[in-house]
Amino acid sequence: MPGNGYFDPQERLYRSASTETWADYTNWSTFTSWAGTPSDSVTFNTGIFDAGSVDWWNYIVTLDTSLPADITVNYGETLDSSGGSINSPQSISVTPSQSSIAGAYGRYFQFDITVARDSATQEEPTITNILVDFNNQPLTVRKSDLDTSTLGGSVGARELTFDFSVGQITNLLIQPHITGLEDSAGESRTPMVLIDKSSTPAILNIFDIDTYGKRTRIDCTVDIQAQALAQLESTADGSTQEIRD
Repeated sequence: MPGNGYFDPQERLYRSASTETWADYTNWSTFTSWAGTPSDSVTFNTGIFDAGSVDWWNYIVTLDTSLPADITVNYGETLDSSGGSINSPQSISVTPSQSSIAGAYGRYFQFDITVARDSATQEEPTITNILVDFNNQPLTVRKSDLDTSTLGGSVGARELTFDFSVGQITNLLIQPHITGLEDSAGESRTPMVLIDKSSTPAILNIFDIDTYGKRTRIDCTVDIQAQALAQLESTADGSTQEIRD
């Protein structure tokens, strides 16, 4: 089995290896248990999961463990020539009760599940079951007649937020309005919006292209259509789930 523990076929769970070594047993009378003294942590490394295509994905990991677990998500777009590992994997760390977890752009995923106890009074760290699923069906969010000055950030560099939880924005369309855009001198302004959807939250960079140099930042009114994955969070046991509010 991959990881630093072993599978107990009688209990049907993955257990931590013992702290003893053969050197600790000086005679047969001291060898009283096959399990020995359990270590304080155990890690299981899953096989590679194929989500089906290179895209933004939410990874839904459901755990059955004796104690809360940490997850390391390893992901990438391709496998090596043997198919045995992910090429140049990136990673995301997930801890129990984490309120905001990033989705991942890739196709291939592998998960390291670690269960650890804080003291010897806690029960033995074990892993009974790991279920993995993927979702890339986005939510569609629309805003009409949005005055960008009502958003956070600064003039012309506005932070796009929504009235409910969303995760990774996969598509973002912005249509600026040009009516009613006159400065104090009555001169017209024509807004151009450049988006940064890789930022969290996404940034709307708004420039007046009528101004000399084209670098004057302004606010304006826009219509927005966004597609975004549902926000991911982790539960108290370390499992990940989507927020659907």
